[in-house]
Amino acid sequence: MTAPTPLKPPALKPGARMALVAPSGPVTEERIRGALARCAALGLEPVLGEAVRERTAYLAGPDERRAADLQAAIDDPTMDGVWALRGGYGVTRILAGLDLSPLLERPRPIIGFSDLTALHLALLRLGIVGFHGPHPLSSVAPVTDACFRRVLFQAEPAGALPLPEDGERPLTLRAGVTEGRLVGGNLALAAACCGTAASMRARGAIVFLEDVGEPGYRVDRMLTQLRLAGALDGAAGLAFGRFTEVPPYAHDRPVQDVLGELADELGIPAVCGLPIGHVPDNWTLPLGIRARLDAGAGTLELLEAAVT
Repeated sequence: MTAPTPLKPPALKPGARMALVAPSGPVTEERIRGALARCAALGLEPVLGEAVRERTAYLAGPDERRAADLQAAIDDPTMDGVWALRGGYGVTRILAGLDLSPLLERPRPIIGFSDLTALHLALLRLGIVGFHGPHPLSSVAPVTDACFRRVLFQAEPAGALPLPEDGERPLTLRAGVTEGRLVGGNLALAAACCGTAASMRARGAIVFLEDVGEPGYRVDRMLTQLRLAGALDGAAGLAFGRFTEVPPYAHDRPVQDVLGELADELGIPAVCGLPIGHVPDNWTLPLGIRARLDAGAGTLELLEAAVT
């Protein structure tokens, strides 16, 4: 049975009001300045959350302050989107107390990646498209900018997503062509959400995953957790992004080998090294939107518009 199409927000337009919030790690003044510059370049009107300059150890302020900023942005009828200033850690601490129901009445783009994966998965469980995309920085790679604009500013299918002209090319793990709705995000967060209201469900879906700073054995452990939890049951394909800054570990296995092993065990098309994750070239991927993966060619195509 085909999963229903989730709720899509209106396309962003020049002058759209964008709430800039920090629901996870602390934010520097340099990052705030970069976010304001990025919004200006996109023609968006930035609105800073009241608590974005706060800090509590590895968090951008106390839970109640971070949650209040995010909730205010969701509740505000004048906001056209919500953009996380950075990832880090903290969304799972506030997720249970958030009221996401206003987005059912008035969907808006919720944008970010890494720690924002937990929020995107929770939105998808409610039937709302979330956008796994770059955080606002003053300067972004051409592929990042092109994909962001095609996905969020145009109410038409984005088509085949652009690949960097230079640099690492995607690597086929298991050839094949498949279609399904996109689901996924940061591997560590997808694993952390197992057993929660934001647990990932992949039946009939193309699963995309990425991470940073994780050696092969921990990638193996988290993928095994997803399998044992049933989160990968019925997956149609695997679109792995970049696994960067992998630390050395004695007797470790290359991450690529761990990913390939999973693809063979599931018997589905799979590719790794797509421009997804903690890299300059970072696609904007709408969770819940139908896509086509050609693992042999190393391409991902969005088959429907992500916005209205």
